[in-house]
Amino acid sequence: MNNISFILENELDKYLDMFESFCPPPLTVSKGNDLLKQCETSGWMYYLIDGIAKVYVTSSLGNERIIDLMKGGTLIGMDCINLDSRSVVSIHAVTDIHVLPFNNDILRKMIHKNADFAYDLVLYYGKVLRQVTYNSGVLGITDPLIRFANFLYLFIDTGSYKNAGGVEMTQEEIAAAINISRAQVTKMCRKFRQEGIIQTGSRRITILDWDKLRSYCRF
Repeated sequence: MNNISFILENELDKYLDMFESFCPPPLTVSKGNDLLKQCETSGWMYYLIDGIAKVYVTSSLGNERIIDLMKGGTLIGMDCINLDSRSVVSIHAVTDIHVLPFNNDILRKMIHKNADFAYDLVLYYGKVLRQVTYNSGVLGITDPLIRFANFLYLFIDTGSYKNAGGVEMTQEEIAAAINISRAQVTKMCRKFRQEGIIQTGSRRITILDWDKLRSYCRF
């Protein structure tokens, strides 16, 4: 199970300059908004520059299930590559995200321009399939405490954490991101505060002891 984690990031960051040269200007999606809507969006895909995006599906009963969490240097919305098909997922901005939009014509031009990109794209999507399969199981059966610890640990390298000095998300937002209840998040925050792992206040969670937090994680 090596190279499996809770999130994908920096898989295609070496191609950022190429995406910037081929794609329209970047878009910003504010935290809490959807970039793609299930069964509505088609034709456009995105290079995620930075931030955290949640890929999820919603059942006919309104129940939400996370497919994956993505960070910078990754591609999102690739199920829209076929112009005749609509997205089977929604993509939600867990934090503010910046993306470069592209369509299948732009993608074809980039592949023709750089054969290494085509090869790395195949490797990348092999990893995506492996990751999605793993995460679907983990998010479905893993103990909520492990899910919570994994999620917090993701923020150690994010620009949003470094700029803010903490995780600027409400307990309700965290609960929605990892498919647990707000009451469970409240209980786990209390536990981690008592153990000196985190400090909370002003809609922010600050990690005080990364090593102890890591001991609760399962990647």
